[in-house]
Amino acid sequence: MLRFEPFSFDALKRVLPYIKSNTSLNSDISAGGIFMWQEGYDVQFCVWNDTFIMRENIGEQPAFSWPVGADVDGMINELIEYVRANNLALRFCEIDDNTLKIISTDLRLKPMMSECDERWSDYIYSFEEARTFKGNKYKGQRNHINKFKRLYGEPIIRFLNKDDMPKIRAFLDEYQKSHKDAEYFEKLEFEQTRKLLEIYSDLGLYAACLEIDGDIAAFTIGEVVNDMLIIHIEKALTKYDGVYPTMYNGFVNLICEHSGRPLNLINREDDSGDEGLRISKMQYHPVGRVNKYLVHINSPASKLDKIPVIDSKGIVLTEFRESDKKAYLELNTDIYNNRYWGYDYSQDEDILGKIDENTFYDFTMQDMRAGDSINFVVRESVFGEMIGEAILWNFTYGGSAEIGCRLFPSFQGKGLGKAAFKVLTDFAEKTLNLKPVARCYIENTVSYRMIKACGFDECGKDNKYFYFKRNTDYRISKELFDDASEVVHDRVKLSEIKSIGAKK
Repeated sequence: MLRFEPFSFDALKRVLPYIKSNTSLNSDISAGGIFMWQEGYDVQFCVWNDTFIMRENIGEQPAFSWPVGADVDGMINELIEYVRANNLALRFCEIDDNTLKIISTDLRLKPMMSECDERWSDYIYSFEEARTFKGNKYKGQRNHINKFKRLYGEPIIRFLNKDDMPKIRAFLDEYQKSHKDAEYFEKLEFEQTRKLLEIYSDLGLYAACLEIDGDIAAFTIGEVVNDMLIIHIEKALTKYDGVYPTMYNGFVNLICEHSGRPLNLINREDDSGDEGLRISKMQYHPVGRVNKYLVHINSPASKLDKIPVIDSKGIVLTEFRESDKKAYLELNTDIYNNRYWGYDYSQDEDILGKIDENTFYDFTMQDMRAGDSINFVVRESVFGEMIGEAILWNFTYGGSAEIGCRLFPSFQGKGLGKAAFKVLTDFAEKTLNLKPVARCYIENTVSYRMIKACGFDECGKDNKYFYFKRNTDYRISKELFDDASEVVHDRVKLSEIKSIGAKK
């Protein structure tokens, strides 16, 4: 059985040979990438039979990197047994296009569902073009560098050393003052940057700075993997005109001189959905993008060619419609109503930028395309308004699924939530052959009674939740069986669900 150990600096150093041998252009599978983003993702490592794999949490479930090493085929067999034995989902993360093709042809890894969020796709550039900035398309970058030279003289770009740390700290303090409104991922990157500056050389990374009159105006941290330079950190004080293109071009040339040979590509990582950053990265003329897929194996969502409409007495479960966007926004942003749903949109780290009617709709469509959930709108009639949401999620490779249901406050206390919960449980068991499970907050006595009334037994408890599993002896009454779980008709193919708005 595979054994994973928690992230530590020493563990990361031990697996460096595997990371360096990885042929993917994905920046996440690199020493700097792992160090920068391990915080909060419960990153763990495993080496089995000279083969490396990484585990991290995405959402409430783990996902695994694609194995690297001597026995990839054997590692996949071991991983299947690992998720089966530990009642986990089999999901892969940071999967590039080439690896996605490999997964799609592996008979052990079927059925497969996948989804790519373009916010996290890496930008790839020509190393030679970045080194020279030749040609008309780089006229703007050359003009900025020439202006920098006129204002501040010939750029002084050099590798950092230990004596530079006080200057770097002063730089970071000034930089942070101009980024007080940073969102979650920018703040996380900033804190990890401080930590990385202490140990980058031990991981084989390079750090360089741009000096003006003895002060640091910009610095960069990167690493070389095979024939590609990955730039993990680029920070500069924009009070200096032309500082970013000057630092970038200078760092590339410094790496070229140090390596003794030109490299082929540069990976400047993703734009995290920031429009300004996207525009900036596009201005440097990428030669491609590296997509990163979340892949879900054996998701029950793969059994559904279409989202059904399930009609019961006084309650109907349907697909999401574009007309539901406004109501769904209201449902997700009602913090008080969501306190027992376990969601506070103001703390959602995936929400970047302004929230609008597309935000939560797009997230849900994305989750369904990835096979991570099956979401229904709760209505009182097929063409009625949205009164809530019912969801199947937290799927496991062995065939269990968590049931959830939430309603708008004005529709609570009328038995509608209980009816929707029963209908979805019946659908999960009879149509998808799943083993339903549920949970509720310890203080949520209303949900506790409702779940028990729907034929679930309490099977565990921690300091936050009661846990339930379906009572195998429970039988739905004949009236409910005959009428409540009727699949009326199919509406929308999962493969045809499309996001709209700013997010992919």
